[in-house]
Amino acid sequence: MAPKKPTDEEFRFRIDAFSPDTIPMARLAEYMSEIAAVLGEKPSVHFRRLEAGSTIIVHQIEKEALPKVRERARAVRRMEGPVDALKAYKAVNKLLREDNAVGTLQEKKGVIIQFPGRDAIEEKYPPIRQHGTLDGRIVSVGGADNTVHVRLLIEGEVISGCQTTNRALGKELAQQFDEFVRLNGVGSWSRNSDGKWLMESFRIDSFEPLKNLSLSDALNELRGGGIDFDPGAYDDLQTTRHGPPRKTNGSH
Repeated sequence: MAPKKPTDEEFRFRIDAFSPDTIPMARLAEYMSEIAAVLGEKPSVHFRRLEAGSTIIVHQIEKEALPKVRERARAVRRMEGPVDALKAYKAVNKLLREDNAVGTLQEKKGVIIQFPGRDAIEEKYPPIRQHGTLDGRIVSVGGADNTVHVRLLIEGEVISGCQTTNRALGKELAQQFDEFVRLNGVGSWSRNSDGKWLMESFRIDSFEPLKNLSLSDALNELRGGGIDFDPGAYDDLQTTRHGPPRKTNGSH
């Protein structure tokens, strides 16, 4: 008699919002991608169908991969899983909060992971104030009150919320329009639930014009001031900024 072929196992991820008919396809894809990252063993985890009862994503786990998938999921439940799995767990909770939903991942034996979603208590961080600097290109200067509002372009993002302590300083900054500057002052910063620090406001006390130089031009300017570098200094700086150079096949 031929040996019995192992049977696969079905896991279900339930979202108590939407229905199979109302969930947007793009949103469904986001959930599926993050749940796949929670489970791992991606070549062995397959989408099978959607079921009613809110929205239930049914996926099939190949028998050989089941122990690893199950252990990984249990580790996530204990908040001890791999970094990518824990990151995906947080991403699922974020999606659920945005959709005002909660979720569960379960197998035949019962629930493996609870996703609190909307019921999670969002951690609040009080804003902090500290002296600092902002470097960028001035793209806007204006305002009708005693302060002048300034917007900076920093790494492709326009930063607002900066204002001078007096109009005289604002006039000086207006003369630097479209130029690179360093703003000195006191900023107010808050931290969101994802751990990212966001600037709420920045009171400008003073500023310094900056030169928009390439790295090689900046090094040449430093050399002109009497500062010398080892022959490999430029390569070391490039490695620090961009990582080590890639090796090419056939080269020595």
